[in-house]
Parts: sequence; structure tokens; C-alpha cells
Amino acid sequence: MLLTENGQVKRSEVRLENNKQGGHMTEITQREQCIFEIARLEWEMFQKVYNTGGRASCQDDPDTFFKMRMSQWMVYSDELLHSYREDCQKAILEGRNLIFEKYTIMMETTYPAEYMNLKQYLPVYTEEQKECIEKIVQIHLKWDQEMYEKYPEIRQKGRVMTTKEDSPENGSSMESYLRAELLTFSINTLELFEKETNDAILRGDNLLMETIKNETAFYGYSSLEEAQNQK
Repeated sequence: MLLTENGQVKRSEVRLENNKQGGHMTEITQREQCIFEIARLEWEMFQKVYNTGGRASCQDDPDTFFKMRMSQWMVYSDELLHSYREDCQKAILEGRNLIFEKYTIMMETTYPAEYMNLKQYLPVYTEEQKECIEKIVQIHLKWDQEMYEKYPEIRQKGRVMTTKEDSPENGSSMESYLRAELLTFSINTLELFEKETNDAILRGDNLLMETIKNETAFYGYSSLEEAQNQK
């Protein structure tokens, strides 16, 4: 689906959900284009993140990066997508790098000494932001536990679950990753994210599970059950 040419990422004409009609590839929709554009902006920022240990291998793997990031954004509304795309565009114009900020925040519990050297480059976060984020994080932790109980073989391939498990050896947990990412959102995007998280709870949906279902679909699985039973 994604090809690299001279270090650049380009899109082939394939639907994000691997849909085909009569064997012919279908035209990409405006929603799909927006999701791809978000991932492209994130990839652009990711390429400018410098690791003290050298370039990370994932920075040379656009295919996996785009699949993972698009899988997440596919579960959210057009309104939220447009808001976050604006966040990315505005950040780039202002010389901010949201991916750098996210990974710096994550280092607080994995490489605290390096974090202390870098935190001066982070924005100041309000208590209101932090309180909103903690509510979202607690819901996602419940969703993650549900994912682990239903599909342990799939879930064990991902990050550790909680911040207390963070370490240089384990890396950053799902909890820490989510908290860091939410801190990079504008107030508008954060409020939309909170609303859609709460709406999902009321519907009985698990957006984390839906994200992982999208990821497995990119790798050719028709369901989480099929991916779970793959040996």
C-alpha cells in the first residue's frame, strides 16, 4: 500500500480498509485522504526527531508507521480528524514538533535524566488539560484490559500496559504513550477526543480494540479472532 521513493512516502490508490470492488481498486475518499495526510504530517515530524543513540529503525519503516497511525485515526470522526490535522499543520508552521514533544514526555518514566534536560522545550500544560487526559487514560486502560482478556496473543505483541511497568528495557507503556500523545493535542482536539471516548463508552464500544482490528486488517486478517489464532 505504501511505497518509498528517494526516501519519500507516496500513496498508492488503495482504500484504507483494503476494500476492493470487482477486483478493481476504488478511488480514495476525502476522509481517507485526510487520514493519510495526518499520518504524512506525523511522519514528516518523526523524521526530524533525533535519538541520542542514533536513528531509530522505526524511522526507516514508513509502511509500518503509516499502518499503525492510520489504524488509530480511522476510528474517529471527521471533525476530530480535521481538528488534529490543523494541530499538525499549525505546529509545523510554528516550528514545533509534536512527535518530539510526545517522545520527550514519554522519557520521564524511562530516561528521567534525559527528560530533565529536554523538558524546557515542552509547552506548559494546564491542570484542566491534565485532568481531562487522566479521565481518558483510565477509560483506555479498561479497554486495554478487555483487549488483553479477549485476545491475549495479539495484545502481548504490543507495548506493556501501565506506566508503572515503564523502564529502559520495557520501553514506554500504552498508558504513558497515550498520555503523552494527548498532551500534544490542542484544547479543541482534546475536547473532541474526550467526547468521542465517552460516546463510545455509552455505545458499549472499545475504540482501542477497533484500532487494533484495523491494524490486523492491514496485514490481511479478516477479524481479530483470525489474527488471535494465527500461529
